[in-house]
Amino acid sequence: MRILIVGKKNIMQWPENIQKFMNGHETQLFLYNRMTPISIFHKLFHKSRRYWYTAQKLKKQIESFKPDLIFYVSSFFIPQECYDILKNFPNIPRIGWVSDAFGENEKSKADFLNVLFCSDTGYLEKTKTFKSRNLYLPLCADETVFVNHRLPRKAAPFFAGVGNKKRISYLKAIQDKCVIYGRRWSALLLKQHQVHNYKLPHWIMQRFINKTIAPINMTFSKNIVNGLNFRVFEVSACGGLILVNESPDLKYCYHEGTEAVTYKTPTDLNRLVHDIMTHPKKYQRIAEAGYQRTMREHTYSKRLTQLFTILKELKIIPKES
Repeated sequence: MRILIVGKKNIMQWPENIQKFMNGHETQLFLYNRMTPISIFHKLFHKSRRYWYTAQKLKKQIESFKPDLIFYVSSFFIPQECYDILKNFPNIPRIGWVSDAFGENEKSKADFLNVLFCSDTGYLEKTKTFKSRNLYLPLCADETVFVNHRLPRKAAPFFAGVGNKKRISYLKAIQDKCVIYGRRWSALLLKQHQVHNYKLPHWIMQRFINKTIAPINMTFSKNIVNGLNFRVFEVSACGGLILVNESPDLKYCYHEGTEAVTYKTPTDLNRLVHDIMTHPKKYQRIAEAGYQRTMREHTYSKRLTQLFTILKELKIIPKES
């Protein structure tokens, strides 16, 4: 199949990762916010035509490439103009995958799609009026970046992410010394921890995950309703313990207690981290079970296989594709 992937260039490189794992397919990538001299000119001096120009570029790429499927990644970040041009290609199937919260006003985009995959079951409530077929499809891990190196896990509890009041309140409650990386952290409020106010690249972060006894995760975000973030799957792909706040969607991906552990309050998190430090072998068994589940079901390769199986069952694409 020829597949055109349409997305937004950002630090997560989600569209690029999806293209990387499209084994057996001919692909092209269109990133609507990739800067060119002409797009920069429109952005600075002719904003009303900026997305019109982008959409015309996408239209030309579709006409040239002649894809069998158009795949909109991070669908609702993509401007409306890049959907409107689909009126010119009524016979090409198109799908979307979203991982950020959205409003009902995105209907005008979703109605151009045959299938909309949502990484959070909480998003599905807002898709009831959409013409697209709307399904749950969780995130996953890049198994070429997040790798289990089978190292001794003796390093301190570790957290990486952007600081906010809620996250600070949870980490402040932990009595065992933690190592924290990311922006917007207050070393004064977290005196018992080692705080570094800068973001770690993924390839370095996976080293920390491979060494820490307790890779702490928090899904407190305006973009998450019931779901899991990328970090859940990335930690597990490194063989780390899934240690995350209670999330309704966890049950669709892992068995709580045997493949992952959860906490509800700051006090719960403190007790859990201390128990992990005190009884590491008990939790390493849980981490190993979670790792095996991730390798079976939650890598990019596995997720895209699942996605194409669904599309074939729905007859969006031919079964022989």
